[in-house]
Amino acid sequence: MRRSALLLLTALALPVFAQEAPAGEKEAADKKPKVEETVVVTATRSERAVSELPISTTVVPEAKLKATPAHTIDDILRTIPGVNMPIASAANTGVQNHRVSMRGLGGQRALVLLDGVPIHDPYYGTIEWQKVPIDSLKQVEVVRGANASLFGNFAVGGTINLLTRPVDEDEVRVLTSYGTDASQQQALTIDEMLSSRWAVRLSHDRWNTNGTIRVPTPGAIDAPGWLDSAITTARAEYRPSDRTNAYVKGSTAEVDVSQGTHLSYVKREIADFSSGLQTAVGSSGLFSATLFHQHENMRIATASTIGARAAEWVSSDSTVPGNETGASVDYSRQRSGALAFYSFGVDVTDIDATDHTTNMDRNARVTQRDVLTGHQRFAGLYSQASWRPVTRFEALLSARYDYFTNTGASDVVLGGATTVYPSTTSRQLDPRLSLRYALNGSSAIRGAAYRGFRAPTLRELYRNSMSGQSTVMANPFLKPETLTGAEVGYEWGNPRAHVEVNVFRNDIKGLQVRVPVAGGGGNVVQNINAGSARAQGVELMTDVQVTPKFSVDAGYTYSDSTLVDNPTDRSIEGNVLPDVAPHYGSLGLRYLTTRGTSADVRWRVVSRSYGEPANVVPAPAHRILDLAVSHPLRPWIDAYAMLENALDEHYFYVLTPNSFRNGQPRAFTMGFRMRMPTSYGSAH
Repeated sequence: MRRSALLLLTALALPVFAQEAPAGEKEAADKKPKVEETVVVTATRSERAVSELPISTTVVPEAKLKATPAHTIDDILRTIPGVNMPIASAANTGVQNHRVSMRGLGGQRALVLLDGVPIHDPYYGTIEWQKVPIDSLKQVEVVRGANASLFGNFAVGGTINLLTRPVDEDEVRVLTSYGTDASQQQALTIDEMLSSRWAVRLSHDRWNTNGTIRVPTPGAIDAPGWLDSAITTARAEYRPSDRTNAYVKGSTAEVDVSQGTHLSYVKREIADFSSGLQTAVGSSGLFSATLFHQHENMRIATASTIGARAAEWVSSDSTVPGNETGASVDYSRQRSGALAFYSFGVDVTDIDATDHTTNMDRNARVTQRDVLTGHQRFAGLYSQASWRPVTRFEALLSARYDYFTNTGASDVVLGGATTVYPSTTSRQLDPRLSLRYALNGSSAIRGAAYRGFRAPTLRELYRNSMSGQSTVMANPFLKPETLTGAEVGYEWGNPRAHVEVNVFRNDIKGLQVRVPVAGGGGNVVQNINAGSARAQGVELMTDVQVTPKFSVDAGYTYSDSTLVDNPTDRSIEGNVLPDVAPHYGSLGLRYLTTRGTSADVRWRVVSRSYGEPANVVPAPAHRILDLAVSHPLRPWIDAYAMLENALDEHYFYVLTPNSFRNGQPRAFTMGFRMRMPTSYGSAH
């Protein structure tokens, strides 16, 4: 494996040593995307026009982000074909259920980035959605298919990159809203151009709600699930010339979310730092570097229930400090001739966490105190090259070699036994080949084949947890999941319309699922590596500018996701993978006047699904209608209103056969957005 990896990466890196004529460099520089084209960075870790990519990519622009009725970014992603989200919003669930996947894989099997930096929780591996206010974003890029050949861990089903607005003028932005369940949001952003080179941003965003009852059949213990989150960010940008730019950003976030009962909650305090640099090398080269660090302190109070949710007690109280540190460097170059582009880079990530847990009985007597410790390290070397022998055809080949370890893991029971888990080491080679052939000026066919992997998180390896009357057991012997996949696609477009069709198939070995533990009475489950699973399906998407004022977009995804082989429990073979609805469709209508008044309608239909591999209790099919209107009161202020789940559809999803969570009931929000350019600042 090591020898094959080195040979492939060396072959991709050979263009670095090729001689280039100055004229060729000039031609390559002329190939940069035009200003009016939509440019993305996630698909290739470099700027490319989305209209020419050999990879299926969806871009959600800033205008659509503002128009879509949603409080958290996950609610916007759930309308994109190929993206699999939990049925309930992150605004109504705890951190353990903030997952995202793609192409019928379910669970947490997609990588999510904020400006190229992962926003996965260092302990759970789930997504920190509350760290990303929608109003701060410039666009969202969704890349389908395993992208582990560039990004490594988690990029199994695809990659999502959330890009913030750059600081390019002096302005103050204010957002305020109020809605159902005493939901409130206040956001303030101040952008200042200190000079032609320096710019700064200060922002604060707070969102809180009293919440709703989260279970379909509530008992005496159930209470509205509140959420209170706040994030403060400072960002400085340095642009000494049009060839170099850099930034440094620091933020603090506090999230306090109920687990749906009077005694259960999760509190998180997050401090993070990131910085990035891009500088041109020669006439067509680009060097990029990124450094980031995150420290999180999480407290989890878990309650166990008695009877039909008639009473509860705090059965465990955990404090989990965790850290994640990472860095990457990347060099890319555009060339003339058949070898049009190449790049190579390296990144490293270090993760550690310690779980201090106290378990108690129903009389509040301490039954056990223990300390779990774990440490993960990841290092990856990647390269890619684009071959364009003719204008109409491109072959994009990329490959990545990953080395990762779990070390220093132990479970120390105070006053009892100490378990030291053995260190493990894994290696992974993930290639990807993407092809695109332009049939004419408006249509093209695409194809791709790829591999990807997902390593088990510290929580999955070492933490036992409880939810209601169910217990989830850890498994320190979990192995990485490995995916092999392929796809073919067709796209057609002109300035007013775009149509895309994709057919895909993914096969996973070592799929991680939860299965009942013998003797546990159905209430005790454990994470295991099943034999294999298959996810195949079709994605259809289109958007049409019908008239200058009226536009339509629609999408449909069919996913046939099946657990194929499970030697430890043959009874669940052939079942549907958890968190995957076989049919998912959405329809969006938008009317925008020349004065800036807009009306948006979003209709989505989701078929029946399951939350656990035994497929015991189905989550019902549901149909959700969302509405939004916006009207400019003055050039600098808009009034807006949103109605989520306008028909008040009642639906829920399944955590375990004995644990359920409601979806979002009908909710109304109204507010104001203000954008006020300022005249002060030394740049003027």
